[in-house]
Amino acid sequence: MSKPLVVHIIDRLPPDGAERLLCELLCYRSDDFRYQVLCLVEGGEFESVIRAMGVPIHILGKKPGVDLLMLFRLWRWLRRERPTIVHTHLFTADTWGRIAAKLARVPGIFSTVHSVNAWQGSVHRRVDRALAHITTRLIACTQQVAEKLVRVDSIAVDKVVTLANAVDLERFQNVAPINIQTEFSIPANVPVMAVLGRLEPVKGQGYLLNCLRQLRDNHVKVCCLFIGDGPDKEALHSQVNALQLSDDVFFAGFRRDVPQLLAAIDVLVIPSQWEGLPMALLEAMALARVVVAHDVGGIGDVLRDGLDGLVVPSKNSAALTEALKTVLMDPEMRHAMGTSARKRVEEKYSAKELSACYEALYREVEVVDGRQEELL
Repeated sequence: MSKPLVVHIIDRLPPDGAERLLCELLCYRSDDFRYQVLCLVEGGEFESVIRAMGVPIHILGKKPGVDLLMLFRLWRWLRRERPTIVHTHLFTADTWGRIAAKLARVPGIFSTVHSVNAWQGSVHRRVDRALAHITTRLIACTQQVAEKLVRVDSIAVDKVVTLANAVDLERFQNVAPINIQTEFSIPANVPVMAVLGRLEPVKGQGYLLNCLRQLRDNHVKVCCLFIGDGPDKEALHSQVNALQLSDDVFFAGFRRDVPQLLAAIDVLVIPSQWEGLPMALLEAMALARVVVAHDVGGIGDVLRDGLDGLVVPSKNSAALTEALKTVLMDPEMRHAMGTSARKRVEEKYSAKELSACYEALYREVEVVDGRQEELL
């Protein structure tokens, strides 16, 4: 008898948080299941990472908007491959993937909710609420996300399980930092902080630039790396010039050596307007870097204010600026908080343990799979 097949369905594979989590889960998959990944739209930077693990990837090439032909092709593919589990990620894949899985009579349908999805309107929420009825489990990445699903989206509490994001701790062992001063022409003895993520308004990079200007006006020396790419890149460049920060801000773009970059900085800042549980937070903590972050999403559940880093209210530039000033001017505080952060990730946010928790949910479906087949 062949092993149960788990198919992860996602839009594409750019170097963003949900996609990084998928890589971490697949890295620690067990031999009890077979895995495949199906991208509805296209591949991306993480495609090569997943293929290198020996996990097959299929790309359907979905057209923009409502693509009913793609839905038919997805249904037909699922009927042919006969997975025991379909696991979807992000709104487009959540919608089409769950519909196709139900039509294909897939026994177990799972969906990970990666953030509070503050961008969603009433139509999106109605779609998610309707599809929850055909979903075996909705996996919330934080308790806040779980509460939002139940209280705001009116999804039955027994459908929701909370499993916090996690990182591959082995990937952050004995990481050699790059020579950041040489690569970016940063003066010696100047603290370096970074913001890691897609360049878009919700991530708050523009908001952070105003804080950097305030730090400079208060004679606090610091350089900042923007690691990542995205639609807000040109606007951020213009803002840097307008604030006269071109000597202090460096755009690193998309990088494949993120651990080496993070190992070379002093502070990671997360100025997001809303989040789920950022993978960047866990990665920095795994490298014993101190983090200063807005208290949004599940950040405050992980980052203990004053112990592992500093957590400040969102939309409060004075508070963020003061927190950054505090850690930038105190190397001993940075070291102590970074050490505490690494210990916390080791104890609670291991990708190896998280992958086992996901598979435990899958096994609940596997037990009844045979009974469901008898009823068909």
